Amino acid sequence: MAGIDLAQALSAEQKDAIGAAFLAHHIVVFPEQSLTREQQFAFAANFGEVEAHGVHRGENKRYGVAHVMSNLGADGKPTFRVSKAANYHWHTDKPYHPAPPMLTTLYAVELPPSGGDTEFANMALAYAALPEETRRRIAGLRVVFRPAFDASRLAVDHPLVRTHPDTGRKSLYIGNHSSHILGLPEAEGAAFLGELLEHATQRQFVYVQRWQLGDLIMWDNRCLLHRAVANYEADKYRRVMHRSIVGGTVPF
Repeated sequence: MAGIDLAQALSAEQKDAIGAAFLAHHIVVFPEQSLTREQQFAFAANFGEVEAHGVHRGENKRYGVAHVMSNLGADGKPTFRVSKAANYHWHTDKPYHPAPPMLTTLYAVELPPSGGDTEFANMALAYAALPEETRRRIAGLRVVFRPAFDASRLAVDHPLVRTHPDTGRKSLYIGNHSSHILGLPEAEGAAFLGELLEHATQRQFVYVQRWQLGDLIMWDNRCLLHRAVANYEADKYRRVMHRSIVGGTVPF
């Protein structure tokens, strides 16, 4: 959406327009922004309670600011890392929470000369494209989620077919943190989740965000998967993003 300065307080009309675009498209792009971390946090807070980050790791980061995501090492230099948690794997943010997030905002602060894209896969379109027989098979199934970066964490389970609380549309709820399906042998369930993920991330369901400096995007965690794309020299060029996550409700 062009013509909106997110550093300023939103009018009621602007907030309504953004909310409508968000529900219609699941991703909203705001180009040419200039935001502090506090201003990004304030924008996200228009849509719900912004979550603290890193609490489970005992981190004591400042609440009230967007947190930093980058490819920088402890020495401040670019480095290539593949995270078990998310990173280059298809995922939705924090599905291992009893009430996973509603939305995420991500703001481009530093970018490589080219590449460093983010891809999004629409799980509602993917669900609608499944054969009727498969939709019947998966109705009522529940998926077990546990952080891919920490096998010791307690698991939660959510519906494999999730209903959007605002639109009523059904979508697949899967991704990197899903381990197996309740009631099925673990290997069988994991293999089936892999098949569904392969179907759901076909190119016809995917949007690619080709970042420009100052872009801020917000996306719907309830019906999208996303992943970073390793299409730049991550050990040579800096990529720094700021992220805020807004809490959601228990999936049904």
